[in-house]
Amino acid sequence: MKHISFYIIHNNSEDRFHLRNKLKNLANKFNIDLIEIYKQRKNLKIKYSLKYKLMILRSFFLRCFYDLIHKKDFSLNFCFLILSYFFKLIKYTTILAFKNKNEVIKSYSHIKIESLVTQKHIRAWKHFIKSEKEILIVFEDDAICKKDTEVRLKNLLEKLENFNLDNIFIDLAGGYKTKQIIPLRKIKKLEDGFLIVEGIYTNTACSYLINRNLILKLFEEYKKSKLNNSLPIDHLINKLGLRINRNLNTSSIHYSKPLFTHGSFEGNIKSWQIN
Repeated sequence: MKHISFYIIHNNSEDRFHLRNKLKNLANKFNIDLIEIYKQRKNLKIKYSLKYKLMILRSFFLRCFYDLIHKKDFSLNFCFLILSYFFKLIKYTTILAFKNKNEVIKSYSHIKIESLVTQKHIRAWKHFIKSEKEILIVFEDDAICKKDTEVRLKNLLEKLENFNLDNIFIDLAGGYKTKQIIPLRKIKKLEDGFLIVEGIYTNTACSYLINRNLILKLFEEYKKSKLNNSLPIDHLINKLGLRINRNLNTSSIHYSKPLFTHGSFEGNIKSWQIN
């Protein structure tokens, strides 16, 4: 399958070495090129500054804002969601105002680490764009192969051979429940085992598939603002999808039982975000 590339996003942690090896073995079985994206600054030294509070608040506001736009729906539940976000913003702002120096540094460090992860995904996109491949599949190193992953992935890739891959995003590992990320009105078709959704709806970006045409559009939109680097990769993909969807028809596919297990959500792996 020379038209497909696998990319693994990681930081060379030893405790996930065996998981990365399983993904490498999977790539070998399918004769797919695999590229690892892991280099980053070793020491993230941050000196305290009052401006960090504003930067943390800005990041939180941007996530809430684009999340609400992304989940926009004409329903009572959406009205409640707006109210809940409003009170969250007030609560978060109040708490942030009284955080001490160490707590502010910790919160800001968390945002910086998320930014490093986002930049690794973007590096994978750039590398893919320079290639002549048609399908990009990205894994973070908490993506775990299931017993039936190989068979199901093979079936998916075979179907894609005869599928009109115009502008499509396929979530492969899930994380949150579908109802938490996709408005009902956006679900256009319910097949046996998966949903076809209007627009791009990323779950957690633990593992996803994108075709070349769509990644080109997303990357062009990404380059328009430096603020994009301050968003976690799942929020970023959703935001970019909203932007390009103004002039482009896009769709995404979500499985009721994803092809891969999101280890950090299933309790198989301790997520760095817990710290």
